[in-house]
Amino acid sequence: MPTNFERHLEAARAAHERNDVHGALGKLDAARKDALKRRNETQLNHVLEFAGGVIPRDERTEIERENVVYATRQNLRQVSRRRAYEDEREWVDPFPDLESPRTQTRTFISRGVKFWIGVGIVVGTLFAVAFLVAAIVGAFSSGGDTLALRVRNDTQRFVEVKWCNTASCDGDFDPISTTKLEPGEYTRRDLPADDIVDLFVIEDVNGTSIGCLPVRVDRTYQDLPDKNTLTVIRVSQATPCPGEIVTPAPAA
Repeated sequence: MPTNFERHLEAARAAHERNDVHGALGKLDAARKDALKRRNETQLNHVLEFAGGVIPRDERTEIERENVVYATRQNLRQVSRRRAYEDEREWVDPFPDLESPRTQTRTFISRGVKFWIGVGIVVGTLFAVAFLVAAIVGAFSSGGDTLALRVRNDTQRFVEVKWCNTASCDGDFDPISTTKLEPGEYTRRDLPADDIVDLFVIEDVNGTSIGCLPVRVDRTYQDLPDKNTLTVIRVSQATPCPGEIVTPAPAA
């Protein structure tokens, strides 16, 4: 029988695949609370990894993701500190940056409704989002497993393919990479296999947005009988940003 954590996590995944980012983050936060009750570091790390792969759809979901990430990082500090005390060993802070006075969370305020998420009431910045995403990708890699992806320009115009953290692709760490493609050309990208979704922003030669290609990664990788299989997405599959999630197909 699935545990509460597994049910919340599966509900979060299902909501995210429906492009219901708000609902996904709500279920993910419920999974975080359940993992905290059990002091389960592995599950908390899974929540943190999932949150890092969520693509915000607007300011509201951007703030919600920041707060889920911040709360989970604080929970991991608490659990690891307790475990170090019980084992009578020195505690090493896994997130020393949280001790800094820099703002860590934000509050979204709509017309007459305030959404309080995470710990505290402070104002965050887009730099904090980009920093957290970069740190999560680096810290919770699956040990080198990657989804081999080919992005093919099947249109009749020149395009730029940008691998980004957010649909706006204007953070301090964006774009991760940029490739110009002529009609018929393709580019290869190896995506971390434990990413939930990776985002490609498609622009024309003038820098005008054509659309977004959010790529389903972990489920695609898990479903491949041969993990070395090359998969493909096409530029023509891009939809208006933030885009509809696309599942890569095995290359012919």
